[in-house]
Amino acid sequence: MLIKELIDGYKAAGRRFHIVGTETDGIIIALDVEGRIFAFKDGKVLNRVNADAIAGISTRAGYINPGGDGFWPAPEGSRMGFEYSSGEWRVPPSLTNARWLVAESSATHGLFTAEVDLVNAAGTGMPFIFSRDVTVNSDAKKLTVKIIEGIEYIGNREVPRDEAVIAPWSLCQFDCGKDCTLRLPKLSKDEYWDLYPWDSSCHRKETADAIEVEMVTDFRFQLALSPVADFVEFIDRGRGFSVRRTAQPIADGLDFIAIDDIDYALPCNNRPVRFSAYCDPSGFMEIEACGGTPARLSKGVKTTVTVTNEYKLL
Repeated sequence: MLIKELIDGYKAAGRRFHIVGTETDGIIIALDVEGRIFAFKDGKVLNRVNADAIAGISTRAGYINPGGDGFWPAPEGSRMGFEYSSGEWRVPPSLTNARWLVAESSATHGLFTAEVDLVNAAGTGMPFIFSRDVTVNSDAKKLTVKIIEGIEYIGNREVPRDEAVIAPWSLCQFDCGKDCTLRLPKLSKDEYWDLYPWDSSCHRKETADAIEVEMVTDFRFQLALSPVADFVEFIDRGRGFSVRRTAQPIADGLDFIAIDDIDYALPCNNRPVRFSAYCDPSGFMEIEACGGTPARLSKGVKTTVTVTNEYKLL
């Protein structure tokens, strides 16, 4: 999709948006569509775009995944998770209905914030300010998008870790097919694993310096990478670009957490995740980065993760 087509779609739908960068290179954030960020280079959008989400609305009847670069709270499942508070998987309406505001803006930088109230599956409700602090740089062959994802607790009651954990989780989506490859760092067998019960090893092979994963599958899979991992990379040879995602170390006092998509009645496991990658049979994938949770939530406590997406034309 061309960036002009995406802009025209938001205008026709009456949806607010904001651009950081130039007319040809930069990002657009859909302020009324989950604050999703879409990178574009030479006028072409690089992230997955679900056209139905440009004007559509997610409800209990169905979730419309917008694509782009999303920002959710982790964990997903377990008693501490935020997508199973009703007993069934759903994206909380506080995320789908959030209205993002432009707090700061310049040609290469934007700070965007939204109020998000969340309830985990254990029944603990908490108010937060979510923020996305975006800086963009580009040259002839490269677009670099740095995002500081932040979650600040604004509640009056202190919440201990045995009642709630929360970490920023950044999910960057792309269309994928036979011309696409996921590259992971060379890791030992205990430093990456499947998050679903299906074994995805049939899609993986080891090279001299990496693990390569095919992106065509007839079952969904999600790979978790331990805190020793330092990048994930998606390569689309058909469309002629790659994107390498890195994340800065988390701050002292924060801890990586498990992000498993599991039943709401189960406890969190103790396998901390820094990066993850998801592949869906319908033809899209995500490269994901997760931050850390504080030991205790008290008013003003903020957790962040700084991710950098380096897009290169091949």
